[in-house]
Amino acid sequence: MSLLLSETEANFKRFDTDWRADLEAVSAELARNNETYLASYRRIVSLQAWRTFLETRISDDSLAFFLEAQNDALTSHVFASLGSWRSALKALRGCIDNVLYCLYYKDHPVELRLWHEGKHKLAFAEHFAYLDAHPDRVVVPQIDAMPTLRSEYATLSKAVHASAKSFRMTNDIKETQLWSEAAEQLGKWQTREQIVIEHINYCLLALFRRELEGAAAPTLRDAIGLAIPASRFADIKNHMKVIIRRP
Repeated sequence: MSLLLSETEANFKRFDTDWRADLEAVSAELARNNETYLASYRRIVSLQAWRTFLETRISDDSLAFFLEAQNDALTSHVFASLGSWRSALKALRGCIDNVLYCLYYKDHPVELRLWHEGKHKLAFAEHFAYLDAHPDRVVVPQIDAMPTLRSEYATLSKAVHASAKSFRMTNDIKETQLWSEAAEQLGKWQTREQIVIEHINYCLLALFRRELEGAAAPTLRDAIGLAIPASRFADIKNHMKVIIRRP
């Protein structure tokens, strides 16, 4: 075996041992923030409730995008639990991506068939434009999802492309870093995740509010209450005619 092959094998063994040890140490430290991660998980429960609700209302092919969005949200949660902050934010943007795909293609079955054939692709600005002009959109600043989702998408895109220094994992250090227990990074992720899940719920509420009026879908409405601040319940009742309560 050449010297280079021997060195790379030895370096690989050290790297493999080191990153696993670092991961264990960082994740153990972050586990002390149990309440933060519990709150995150409860917010994500709303996506599971929406998926169950949508199963009988949209096509399986459209629903597949929503399942992927739910998976992205859980991936973001897990990466954040491990201290891989940029990956957590990338997964969170993926959650927005797939919700937008779901909502566009549920209304466009022909375009969905073309998408499966690799013949249809929309820029995400076009997805936002479609929902901006949707007749079921509720244009009330406190519960209008679209401006905030558009803003969050732009912010999270900086994490995806590492186009802002604050999103780098290697900021202010001179070596690679896969995991970090930095409290400020946890706070930044928590803020982004909370806003994204909250406004996905506003978006879905606007589009399906007529099916949630009165006593309809109580399990879903309770799950939504885990993802939306109680201060918005009155706005939702007044402008969407949907009663949300905190379980």
